[in-house]
This record gives sequence, structure tokens and C-alpha cells, in this order.
Amino acid sequence: MSSRAENLARIARLAAPTLLGFFGVLLLASPLRLFEGQVATPIIPLVVVYFWSLYSPGHLPAASIFAIGLLQDLLSGGPLGLWPAVYLAVQYVAISQQAYFLGREVHVVWMGFAVAAISVSIMLWLFMSLMSATLLPLGGLAMQMLTTIAVYPLFAIAFGDFHRRVIIEV
Repeated sequence: MSSRAENLARIARLAAPTLLGFFGVLLLASPLRLFEGQVATPIIPLVVVYFWSLYSPGHLPAASIFAIGLLQDLLSGGPLGLWPAVYLAVQYVAISQQAYFLGREVHVVWMGFAVAAISVSIMLWLFMSLMSATLLPLGGLAMQMLTTIAVYPLFAIAFGDFHRRVIIEV
């Protein structure tokens, strides 16, 4: 392979987690209806941020996470800075707990993600309730987080395979 092609391949490998995050935001913002709207759309960018911050934090820097969150704020119409703050907090927690989770069984990492997702939903609910000066209903957000937690293993398997085959293996 030529040096130019090698450079492009290296750049693509470095940018892949960020692009996955942007793609997740676009899916979240699209009018996707899972099972005719009976199932809430999972927050795929949250899965991306948690997974890549845990297994390969160098491939998803804080600036990328901030940009992913900012795009989500812009497309969702939410307050600017909310999702970047949430995703950066998730990144911080994932990186700080990396030594514990690496090498653990999948269900242990899944439970770690569940704790992170529940914490995120509580933070979001509290912030949005404060912004609206009323206690907002929890139903929709709880269903979205439960869906996100439920699909995490599927994405973790796919991202793990992608990480081994594309990112690590050169």
C-alpha cells in the first residue's frame, strides 16, 4: 500500500469512533420509529462515548465528545452545552473506572453502563425540571434509558469486533 493510502487508512481509523458518535446523533435525531413507536429510540451516542472512552480513549478525545454533544443539542433543540457536559462526565467516569472494567466479563461492563445511563437520566431530568420550574414526568426518559441499556451489549459486541479488526490490527 502506498504511503498516501496508509495515511488515509490511519486517519480513518483515528476518526472512526467520532464518526460513529456523529452517526448515532443523526440516528437519534431522525424520525426513526422502532416497532411503530412502541420502543423508545436508544441514545446511541451515549453508548459510543462510554464504550470508546473505556476501551480506547485515545481514539475519542474530549474535543470530539464535545462536538458530538453539541451536534445533539443543536439537532434536538435542547439547551446548548447540556449533552456535551453529560457526555464529558460519562467519559470522565469511564476513564476513571477503566482499570476496574478492562478484562471483566461483558455483563459486568454492561452493569457499569447501566449505572452510567441511569445517572445520566437523573442528571437530565433534574436539569430539565429546574429549567422548566416543574417536576417533569419520568416515563419517556426512563423508557429511553431502559432501551439504551438493553441495546448496549449489541453495540458493545459490534464495536468490540470493529475495535479488534480495524482499530488495533493494522
